[in-house]
Amino acid sequence: MVSRRAVLGGGVAGLGLVAVSGVGLVGTGVLPGQHQLRRALGACDVYAPPPEAAAGPIVRGAFRSTHRRTTVNYRIAYPPGARDTDSLPVCLVLHGFHGDAGVLGDGIALPGYLADVVAAGIPPFVLAAADGGVGYWHPRADGDDSLGMLNDEFLPLLAGRGLQAGAGQRITVLGYSMGGYGALLYSETYPTRVAACAAGSPAVWLSHDEARRASPTAFDSAADWARYDVRARASALAGIPVRVDYGRDDPFAPNMPALKRALPVDAVVREGDGCHDSTFWRSVAPEALTFLGRAFARPT
Repeated sequence: MVSRRAVLGGGVAGLGLVAVSGVGLVGTGVLPGQHQLRRALGACDVYAPPPEAAAGPIVRGAFRSTHRRTTVNYRIAYPPGARDTDSLPVCLVLHGFHGDAGVLGDGIALPGYLADVVAAGIPPFVLAAADGGVGYWHPRADGDDSLGMLNDEFLPLLAGRGLQAGAGQRITVLGYSMGGYGALLYSETYPTRVAACAAGSPAVWLSHDEARRASPTAFDSAADWARYDVRARASALAGIPVRVDYGRDDPFAPNMPALKRALPVDAVVREGDGCHDSTFWRSVAPEALTFLGRAFARPT
């Protein structure tokens, strides 16, 4: 990590070089080390107050997934005062690349922010996360199908615990980065199951070549990318409240206007200060959870 002092101490010539030849490249994520440079210049310094309320109980478990052909760990975060036998609505939380069910941990502090929004008057609901691997939340050629795992295995497991995740009961979906892409994809694939969708900094590319350059393993082929292009499938989101939050200095920011054009006209797409990191996601978590919690009260 380059210190801010080192960057600012580089002199007028150094900053001039960035201004003349690097701003465009840094802004599009092409320049090596651009994320460190943005941090050094303060672009990622976003105010994200910590949760005020203590988090409620968290249940941990695991199941053998046929769709993923492995053991999947999961977490369920309840609001304060709830018991793990309570029948509550469910918000699926989808983690980013190299993440896991620990997305319901201290990084984004979602259990604490859930406690805050419920204390502020949002009807109680639970957050539920499962290990989705690194396959970008869609069926892969190697047989790993995290999308099928969520719908065919994890939701029935939650329903078996008494939560409102059974047939005919609507859920909400929240995801970050790869999981933001996954939240949109799940909602497009199973629209009748989704009451609302929120995506934080969704990892959305505009072409297979762009995706392959940035993340070579995200899609199996150009056909695979086209099949699961969330922009091309966005008409399926009609009637579903959708919210997208991203930071101005996020490497995916240049792609967000194209995503916005593809989404239903009433989708909320919000640009704010920040980068592609948990600090930015913390800064928007209360608003995202409020948005999702209110959706459970909407008529079907």
